[in-house]
Order: sequence, then structure tokens, then C-alpha cells
Amino acid sequence: MENIVKFDKPYKFEGKEYDSLDLSGMAKMTVQDLVDVQKKLSGELASLAAMEATTSFAQEMAVKATGKPVEFFKLMPRGKIKLVQTAVLNAMDSNQKAEEVKAQLKSHALKFAAPYTYEGSEKDELKGQTFEGIDLSGVGELNTMSESTAENRLVAAGFNPVNTGRNYLYCCIIASMGTGYPADFFAGLPLCEAVKLRDAVDADFFE
Repeated sequence: MENIVKFDKPYKFEGKEYDSLDLSGMAKMTVQDLVDVQKKLSGELASLAAMEATTSFAQEMAVKATGKPVEFFKLMPRGKIKLVQTAVLNAMDSNQKAEEVKAQLKSHALKFAAPYTYEGSEKDELKGQTFEGIDLSGVGELNTMSESTAENRLVAAGFNPVNTGRNYLYCCIIASMGTGYPADFFAGLPLCEAVKLRDAVDADFFE
């Protein structure tokens, strides 16, 4: 999927001028990429509250999408990085109607924007299977012991268990515990499913 950011004025970096930036590589990114970026930014206080709203997040996601060095984005004028940030956030949008997503969250039956084929390990029974969506109602049956287990797994993975509701690895772990599917199943989901998954496992949606 094409995702081109066009600049009104060229941006010069290391002697070369850029009048646009190709972020199409985001189409191949997954929830695991978000986990990696979140771990990298875990030491930044701003990222603990709302990672997606930070400039550092936009920079790291753009680095992954383009293969360009982070300095390319750190030296970019503020106006241009805002354009990049908007393009990054748009790429995380599933493009499903808000009413449809809201209904999914309420029913806990998460429908994917496009069929998802799980590329697991050879020993994984789900490997090669294609899914239209996933039933997350089992997440509501988890208890506080489950949450403690998930938090311990976060720590083991190198995360500080702060604001777990916005931690994508935590969301994958909780979804795994509620469905019996491996956490890698959820980490392998396309980037556009990340926010829906995060919101779908939010305890506030379960009574």
C-alpha cells in the first residue's frame, strides 16, 4: 500500500535533497514492530503515557519503514516530522467504520480488516491457517492472578509494568491467555490491527 509523504520544500540531509518520503514499508509491519519500538522507548517518560503521540515514536516507526538512519528524522524540521507522524498514525488505522469497531469491542469478537494467515513455528498447530477474526470473550474470564502473570512476563521481557493497558506486548499476552493462542499469533498481526487489539483486551470493556 502506497504511503508517500510529500514536502512543500525539499529536506536536505547529508547533501541530498528529499521532496518526499516513502513510508510504504509500514504495510509490512506488525504488532511485533510496535512492541520493539515500545521497548526501545521505554526509558522515555512521555512514551509511558501516550507513546503514539510522541515524536520519538514517529521517528522510530519511520526508521523501520524506510531503513533510513534515525538521524535522518532527528534533524528533520518540526513541520516535516509532523507530516511523518500523521502518516505513521494513518498507517495504524484499520480503515474500518467507527461504529463497526465499537460493536466489535462490545461483543469481544474482533474482525480483522483483511484475512490473516499465521506464520508460526513448525510445531505450532495454527501455522499456515487463515483467520477472518478472533473471539476474545475468554479474556473476560481472566482474573487478577492472570494479570500478575502477564506483568511478570513483561518484566522478563525487559519492560517496566507501568500503564500495562497501553503496552502492546501485555495486550498480546492477555489475548493469548484468554484464547489459548500463542502470544506470537497476536504479535504477528498487521500493524493496522494493533490499536483494535489493545482496546479489545482492555479490562474496562469486560464486567
